[in-house]
Amino acid sequence: MKIAILNDLHYGEAMEGSPRRCEMVPILLKRAVRRLNELEHPDLTLVLGDLLNDGDLPDATERLTLLKEMLDKLKSPSIVIPGNHDGDVEEFYRVFARPKDIEEVGGVRFLPFLDEEQPHFCAKRSQQGMDRLKAARSGFIGPIVSLQHTCFFPPERAHAPHNLTNAPDVIRAMRANGVGLSVSGHHHRGVEDIRDDKILFVNAPAFCEAPFAYMMIELDSQGRIETQRRSLSMPRMLQLVDTHMHTQMAYCSDDMDVATTIRLARDFGLAGICITEHSGQLYFSRKEYWSKMCLQEGMGSASPEHNRMAEYIALKDAFGQEDVRFGLEADCDYHGNLLIADSDRARFDHIVGALHGLPRVLPDPAQAHVMYDDFLFMVERTLQQGVVSLAHPFRVFGRSHAPVPEALFLPTAKLLKQYGVAAEINFHTNLPPVAFIRICLDIGIKFTFASDAHDLSEIGDFAYHIDLLKQAGFDGNLSDILL
Repeated sequence: MKIAILNDLHYGEAMEGSPRRCEMVPILLKRAVRRLNELEHPDLTLVLGDLLNDGDLPDATERLTLLKEMLDKLKSPSIVIPGNHDGDVEEFYRVFARPKDIEEVGGVRFLPFLDEEQPHFCAKRSQQGMDRLKAARSGFIGPIVSLQHTCFFPPERAHAPHNLTNAPDVIRAMRANGVGLSVSGHHHRGVEDIRDDKILFVNAPAFCEAPFAYMMIELDSQGRIETQRRSLSMPRMLQLVDTHMHTQMAYCSDDMDVATTIRLARDFGLAGICITEHSGQLYFSRKEYWSKMCLQEGMGSASPEHNRMAEYIALKDAFGQEDVRFGLEADCDYHGNLLIADSDRARFDHIVGALHGLPRVLPDPAQAHVMYDDFLFMVERTLQQGVVSLAHPFRVFGRSHAPVPEALFLPTAKLLKQYGVAAEINFHTNLPPVAFIRICLDIGIKFTFASDAHDLSEIGDFAYHIDLLKQAGFDGNLSDILL
């Protein structure tokens, strides 16, 4: 069984001078839910209290409801318990489903405890709670897991200011009833796992503070337990750069904002970012862009009244700095001309080439070679324009409701090699083909990591990119293959 743990979200207003990113919790939680669903695949997710920073405020129920809507997108079942910051327990459980005293999932019994609060942010387990340990073991031979918000471990074994005040008594009851795992939150730094006889005490760090950690626990049929701390941030030592992301000016932006993007990128451990707005969206109206008229007719059809390039350059002037560069994501029109005005080209040295359309989309498989020829023409013309990287080239087939042609992987890779252009790894509405990545690795093409973020939760989330490279057989140093 794989178990994911989130705790101490502390959703609320921004706290100046505090490491808690209370106001960013919806962004962080969206990122975490996506990570759990797409990479971790837990069998159960535990949310162990302090979902709110102040559960006594008038908007507490509204905030809890928003968090529940986001957690409902988890593909795994979940158990959610309140913490000392979450306000009235009955109100909390009017929003979230109240777990049973003994929850059985996948042959494992989970005991969620709401222990009585004590001074100094400690808690005390009642005799009724300890009796529940015995009830859980009755007639059951599988693993039993104790869940609580307040951190809990042998007092003499951990340097932390909070614990159950009657921890020794609770531990004796756990030993007597064969409870092998305790999981808690509350202490924001977290405590390293403590093995005490046959019990493993796990104390997970706070989700609301960088590096925005969550935990994964694996239980096997032999009773072995493995734990791993993960984080939503990238390891700073990797010095990763997000080379492709969007702004509030994008027609397809969800919640992007340049100032917030910069702050989050630093929180997420990035060494730098390259903001690259769609050039076509800066020169053309929404209708002209989405209808692909701009690709059909090119820059000559751009109307001055729709030109927003000056506004984008103003963003560049206001926010550009050493670790924040501004560039463009640009297509070629169907005649092979880049969608950037000559007067603007010299302003940007970071151009990401992209394909968002093909001149001819032919549903007849017998005519597939026509689409393939168009595709390779568009790729080569794009690469000839001095672009840094090529973004999601094969996504254009999926969006045209056509199968991704593996026959194009090697010719595309050879063109990248010929023109010295990097292959961008990009997961935005797109699953990069592992076979293409493997070919690029084999012939020595450099890569760039890109979120193609249209949503703040996507910024620099490169766990997927690293996993893809592993699938393609790469196990070396990222600096050897990244541009």
